Amino acid sequence: MLDEIIEMREKGISFRKIAKELGTTVGKVQYQWVKYQKVLESGSVQIEPAETITEKKNQDIRIGKVKRKASLKSGRQSRKPIMEDFTITYSTGARIYCYWTISKDWLDHLKDRFNLDGELPFILRLYDITSIIFNGHNHHSYRDSYVPSTESDWFINGLKDNRSYCMDLGVRIPSGEFIAIKRSNVIHTPRTAQDAEYHSLRELKEFEQGRVKEPKWVEHVSTYSYYVMEQEDKA
Repeated sequence: MLDEIIEMREKGISFRKIAKELGTTVGKVQYQWVKYQKVLESGSVQIEPAETITEKKNQDIRIGKVKRKASLKSGRQSRKPIMEDFTITYSTGARIYCYWTISKDWLDHLKDRFNLDGELPFILRLYDITSIIFNGHNHHSYRDSYVPSTESDWFINGLKDNRSYCMDLGVRIPSGEFIAIKRSNVIHTPRTAQDAEYHSLRELKEFEQGRVKEPKWVEHVSTYSYYVMEQEDKA
């Protein structure tokens, strides 16, 4: 299954379409893909079944740039380009790991559209969308993290318990306007208070290990391309 996921991702196929093709859930496909990425980060490029890949434990918690093995650089450069994608996943209960692929052609198109010179840093905009049917504007709050445009993954700290989050990857143009390029999946943090709606990491682990068919809560996935540009093109 992992071999098929990797092959289809390299062709630019979305997680949702891969899940449909393989007859499984989006969450399971994303889980195996993230596990595979962690194996690459550890320095091994051998592809193993997802259930045999184990996470490193007792790692130091950090925020910011993800350190990579130099030996993997040439192998990554030889891979086929993947279409625009943006995924967030847990690192710990209060921290997320996010990774993305934005093509050079798309960035060049963005620069031409807004007459941008030089490299603009990416902005990771984290939205609190707890108990909201999110439309891109009706969030409880948000905060921005600036990331060098040369990066393709990052750590974000400071998540609160029992909340729902998603993230936009974008840039800020000279006028000050935030231009969203891609939206991530949604994640839910576990509760601590007894009267809070129950979103347990234990349930997520059971789902990931195949003990249950799906968690009691459902992960909603919403991705989109630059919506402002599309609206202007229709005008």
